[in-house]
Amino acid sequence: MKGVSVAALLLASLACVACSPSQVFAPDVMEGVDQEFDFSRWRALPNQDEGKKVELGGAILQSDVKGDTVTFVLRQLPIVKHPAYGPKDTGKRSGEFAATFSGTLEPKFLQRGNRVVVIGTTKLAKVVVVDDIPRSLPNLEVKCLHIWNTGGRDIADFPSFGAGYETLENQTWCASK
Repeated sequence: MKGVSVAALLLASLACVACSPSQVFAPDVMEGVDQEFDFSRWRALPNQDEGKKVELGGAILQSDVKGDTVTFVLRQLPIVKHPAYGPKDTGKRSGEFAATFSGTLEPKFLQRGNRVVVIGTTKLAKVVVVDDIPRSLPNLEVKCLHIWNTGGRDIADFPSFGAGYETLENQTWCASK
């Protein structure tokens, strides 16, 4: 009887772990993140919220590499936990933002459409060139980022992600400075 209850407890624990979303950042990276951050407000008044530590999801619209610095223009996407953890395209436009990362990344992770979650600090608006037009965008100095090499597809579109059927390359980086 004792063996049955231990087995049941182990099975229940495994079921909870399997259903819980994977956390891509270490707890120390997540410490101090503003859980109530209002992206719409920041987008409208980018210089009012300087210095807040935030977590944002997005899709890469463009990336510009200069030396050891990558400047992304990201389309903001909500971060969902189901059916797969990560940024999800809901079809609603919420705006773009710039994200500056100090470090080097593999070119395949810089492709348009790849999904990204960034942890960083809000900075003053930054002028970036998007489709040959200079634009002032809210700017984030990236501490850490996680990129899924989706090529524009949603993370949940990869059948049995993590079960070996279709590999979805993804990786986490933290700033070198």
